[in-house]
Amino acid sequence: MIRLRLLACAMALSFATQSAADRLSDARYIVSQTVTKEIFEGALVAQRPLIIGALENELRQSGITLSDTQRFFDLFMEEFIDEFTETMQEESTSINLNAFSDQELADIAAFMRSPSGQAFVLATPTVMAEGARIGQIAGTEAGRNAGPRVAERLRTEGITMTQDEGMMDRLLDFLK
Repeated sequence: MIRLRLLACAMALSFATQSAADRLSDARYIVSQTVTKEIFEGALVAQRPLIIGALENELRQSGITLSDTQRFFDLFMEEFIDEFTETMQEESTSINLNAFSDQELADIAAFMRSPSGQAFVLATPTVMAEGARIGQIAGTEAGRNAGPRVAERLRTEGITMTQDEGMMDRLLDFLK
């Protein structure tokens, strides 16, 4: 009787350990397919002009002017991207473990291993880069269109953003 209980406990422990190992393995596999250097590089390509502009501005504020900001950005990204990707993969594994059940992780991993899942994985960097490019255009347009609406609300709702009336008038003119 004691042997049967020990055997049952050992089997339960074995299944629990196997389940935890499968769960972690599935989460790591999903992340290896969805949180990749290529995906981050795709996003950076689309955001490159914005990032370089911000970098130039920050350097300029520190009194630094570069002769080749593009090349500096490339060097910086070469040194940045691997560590960033590794950290994001570690954190994403933890996020997935907390967000999904054992079955969901298994199902997602199975999809990622399928031909359709691999097609999805392979297309993701391009889809993300294109989405970021389109998002930049949409954001510029939405920002431009929101300005006059914000100005109107400031006027009609009597909202002031500064104690200086002249500054407030400049803000309203800027938003038109």
